[in-house]
Amino acid sequence: MLIFDSGIGGLCILNHIKKILPNMNYIYMLDNQAFPYGNKKECFIIERSIKIIKTIKKKYPINIVIIACNTASTIGLSLLRKTFNFPIIGVFPDIESAKQLTKNKIIGLIATKATVNSFYTKNIICHNPSNYIVKIIATNKLALIAEKKIRGIKIKKQEFQKIFKAWTTLSVQPDTIILGCTHFLFLKKDIKEILYKSIYFIDSKEAVVYKIKKYLQQLNIKQNIQENIIFYSKYNNNLKELLYFLKKYHFKKIKNINLN
Repeated sequence: MLIFDSGIGGLCILNHIKKILPNMNYIYMLDNQAFPYGNKKECFIIERSIKIIKTIKKKYPINIVIIACNTASTIGLSLLRKTFNFPIIGVFPDIESAKQLTKNKIIGLIATKATVNSFYTKNIICHNPSNYIVKIIATNKLALIAEKKIRGIKIKKQEFQKIFKAWTTLSVQPDTIILGCTHFLFLKKDIKEILYKSIYFIDSKEAVVYKIKKYLQQLNIKQNIQENIIFYSKYNNNLKELLYFLKKYHFKKIKNINLN
């Protein structure tokens, strides 16, 4: 199984997979050279995703791929599924689950600008029933903040206040928030401190694991990866700071891979 993201956001997805499917081995592709995907053009994201899958497929017998990034999923999943003949699973803003949980029918969606501007997201917002209100914050800053937080850099509360000002000034705030970027799962506590405490958070962890289990059963997919490996696309100071955090995932190998 290959899981990839431009940063550490996909590790939240990986961690949940490990809990539900503890015997699965995996390759995690940390495409830090291209971080963040949220400010890249659609053609770059699609070409990069294809390059990652093809490059790793040449070296390892992967038979299922998880795009652990809302931006890459909303932009490229349909094309990637046409390009490859094995299961590819993406993560998406889950408005349907938010509708089921919200009490005041005001839903918040926070995602990268690329995710918000994607055809997928615009389409689901357009077809949203009129009795629900979806408030959107499109920002690329939160993913950068999450990466800093994981590396132990202290984040000022004012940075969150600026991002969420559009919601904190509302007379009635969203009671259900869709985390439309896997990086944001690391920031739940920080977001709660800015907004009032009674918040339902929606993400795609459960949906991803459900789809993996479904493919494993229906297609009788065998475990081909023998050890847990993490690849990175660029060695830099930020990666050096991340290495301590990555230890808890028990990767047997941490290696560079050339995607250029």
